[in-house]
Amino acid sequence: MAAWVLTGCPVACTEERPKPFQLTGEVGSHRPDFAVALYQTVGVRMAPGNRLTWANNGAVFDVMEEEIRKARSSVHLVMFIWRPGRASDRMVAAMAERARAGVACRVMVDPLGSAGFETDVKPRLEAAGCRAHLFRPLPADENLARNHRKLLVVDGRVGVTGGLAIQDEWLGEGLREEEWRDTNARVVGPVVEQMQQAFAENWQETTGELLPVSDFPTLAQPVPGLDDAGAGWAAFVGSTANPEVTRAERLTQLMVRAATKRLWIAQSYFTPNGPLSELLQERARAGVDVRVLAPGDLNDQEIITVAQRATYSSLLEAGVRVWEYQPSMMHAKTMLVDDRLVLVGSINYDPLSFNVLEEGSLVLEDLDAAKQMEAFFLEDLTHAREVGDSGQARR
Repeated sequence: MAAWVLTGCPVACTEERPKPFQLTGEVGSHRPDFAVALYQTVGVRMAPGNRLTWANNGAVFDVMEEEIRKARSSVHLVMFIWRPGRASDRMVAAMAERARAGVACRVMVDPLGSAGFETDVKPRLEAAGCRAHLFRPLPADENLARNHRKLLVVDGRVGVTGGLAIQDEWLGEGLREEEWRDTNARVVGPVVEQMQQAFAENWQETTGELLPVSDFPTLAQPVPGLDDAGAGWAAFVGSTANPEVTRAERLTQLMVRAATKRLWIAQSYFTPNGPLSELLQERARAGVDVRVLAPGDLNDQEIITVAQRATYSSLLEAGVRVWEYQPSMMHAKTMLVDDRLVLVGSINYDPLSFNVLEEGSLVLEDLDAAKQMEAFFLEDLTHAREVGDSGQARR
């Protein structure tokens, strides 16, 4: 064995050759089929008794500020982008007030996405008693293994996630060029312990510290007012870099394969790899209503626009319908599967999310949440142009 490690494998190690990850077989979109498939795929169990409310566009700051100001024991936040501005000032004020009241406030941001945080925001948080750190501070040979998660956890009982960033472009209604369109969710229930765990593993890497037992209240106690029959089953799936296949890619393929009637996708950086593109085409050819809502010309990454549009022809030929959002940058990362399964979080359909970034998304099976997602997806389409057979957006 030692010789094999040192010398490498002979030219013909095996007859079977490596191939990209491709999930096959049928997957149900309802429990217990989906719950068992999810556990097999990413090792995360769905938990009952969770309630979700949507907090789209600038409304997410109202929700976050309200929850932070109600905190009694801890406020934990990990964010890819936190930049100075009006949105930042609101978060700093709310956290500073709670920190001065004795609440433990722990903050991590990725330095790659957070210009100005270290010099402007971090000192203000620390002056109030918050602990604020950069996740993997940038060395001279900076790599792309960054933290793209967007998570707020308050008292271990309330979580917020989505495509958000603490930056002024996320204020407003997503209907003007300077106000980005995004989808976020607030959730209460046992799934919050999984969101807390995702924060905890990043905090542990950054500081070496464990969070106190009191930050995981739902591990030992039920959430008041929630019952298994009246609230959704949910899981939060965290993903980290893997040289072969990440949980982000596994989860994305699982959600796509679970669709038997409907698969509505909103994706800010829509550049699916070969296996995922094939899977989308397969679902469409099987009669699934596959729709994709992606950014139009106002994409903040022009190179992504080119790569995104290069995927259209094969998808359209298979029956996938594609729209481009017109008023502003469409930054959501969501999926609606059949009549009750939704996904919201930070995972993009791109090589960075599938290979090297820290990511995380919430999966919920709930009829009401799905109906609400259906409504605002359809509303978004009224502000979008459908792409025609030529690959050009119809006017």
